[in-house]
Amino acid sequence: MNRRKKQNFRRPKKIMDLLRIFVFLVILFAFALTGLLIPLRPSESLLENRTLEKFPAFTMESFLDGSYFSQISTWYADTFPFREALLTANASLEGLYGIQGEQYVATAGQGGDEIPDSFEAGSQEKDPAETAGAQEGNSAVTAGTEGSNAEDAAGADETEKYEDGTIYDEPEVTGDVYISGDTAFSVYYFNTEGANGYVAMIDKAQKKLDGMADVYTILVPTSVGVNLSEEVQEKLNSADQEAAIDYIYEGIQTTNSKVKTVEIFDTLKKHNAEYIYFRTDHHWTALGAYYAYEEFCSVKGITATPIEEYETVEFTDFLGSFYASSGQAASLKNNPDTILAYIPTSTNDMVYYDSNGDEYQWNIIYDVNGWDNSTKYSTFAAGDNPYEVIDNPEMNDGSACLVIKESFGNAFVPFLTDHYDKVYVIDYRYFYKYSEYDNSVCQLVRDKDISDVILVNNVEAMDSESKVSMMSEIFD
Repeated sequence: MNRRKKQNFRRPKKIMDLLRIFVFLVILFAFALTGLLIPLRPSESLLENRTLEKFPAFTMESFLDGSYFSQISTWYADTFPFREALLTANASLEGLYGIQGEQYVATAGQGGDEIPDSFEAGSQEKDPAETAGAQEGNSAVTAGTEGSNAEDAAGADETEKYEDGTIYDEPEVTGDVYISGDTAFSVYYFNTEGANGYVAMIDKAQKKLDGMADVYTILVPTSVGVNLSEEVQEKLNSADQEAAIDYIYEGIQTTNSKVKTVEIFDTLKKHNAEYIYFRTDHHWTALGAYYAYEEFCSVKGITATPIEEYETVEFTDFLGSFYASSGQAASLKNNPDTILAYIPTSTNDMVYYDSNGDEYQWNIIYDVNGWDNSTKYSTFAAGDNPYEVIDNPEMNDGSACLVIKESFGNAFVPFLTDHYDKVYVIDYRYFYKYSEYDNSVCQLVRDKDISDVILVNNVEAMDSESKVSMMSEIFD
């Protein structure tokens, strides 16, 4: 009797197990079917600020080697309907586990080159006579600049003290992104070929533009090099950005003394207790860009507009690239950034052209209230476009500059508006899409009678030869 009763009890349990399996399979099938509904599949990710994978084109070669099916799998996963809502829900669920303290999130995990002690040690062989001549021509300029900077620094130290915002906590390493409290950092890796390529590209640019325009270069450190102590950077296996920038600038000065280098590392370092970098995004803030603008004005010999003369606007709840690449870490989500933007005193109007050549009337500082939280950095100079023009109505002297940049340059461009009749802006990554100038900076400089060409790039733009080659091609 007891044995029969046990068997009777087991039957309902088996039925329930089968029912659960059936329900699970139905849900799984429903999800798979939903994933195949093309109209629901997203094409862009606002959260990650990128275009998602496209359905691969069929080729016999990719079909035979199996890569075609791998590409379909990648497309399917990358463009699954409601992908961002699911990612957000997953991050919220993980947050229920109550991760506390310092969090480390990996995104790449590559290695870097050792920074050579001198440019000659890391560069390819050159004509000794050419190198000697360049060094001789540059020595007086370098010595004079160093002396002047030393005097200025000494005077500043006597009259003004700066709070130290350096982070000295010892971290653990789990990849590229380090999150301490509510602030994220991306690890920097030095690339010798990329650095040497940048030096060669700047030399090429100056020689192509010689007699037409002066060439300025501004290398922007990222927050990991400015806000973290040297010891912490070593723990992260992050290369010394100050040494990297010194290496590149030494190479530029050695190779071509006509190029004007704008050094901003020390300036940003002494202001590192201020809000000069975003906490949830890899960019600098407009305040950080302003300090770089002051240094540019010093090198050019003009007077910077005092920061208190600008009208300012604020955009809250900005969650940038670090937030997306961290898997939406709760420590960042709960402490979003605020964007403070400075409107030029002369005009807030500009024009930009997209990759189709279509023209748009825009604002230099655009009202991004109501935009997605991840896109608010686009308030600066219309974001990343092939070609942009700013016309200053308060000047009519024909002065013109060209800014060649990636996204770090967006926050820098507005400050130049008050100093030129025309400000032209190109993003070297997309300029080839603007057909009027056929990817030729030299043609643009000639046609617009541009006197200053200013390259503004963060140090990670030199982390590979491919990026530098893209910059070099626009000077062919």
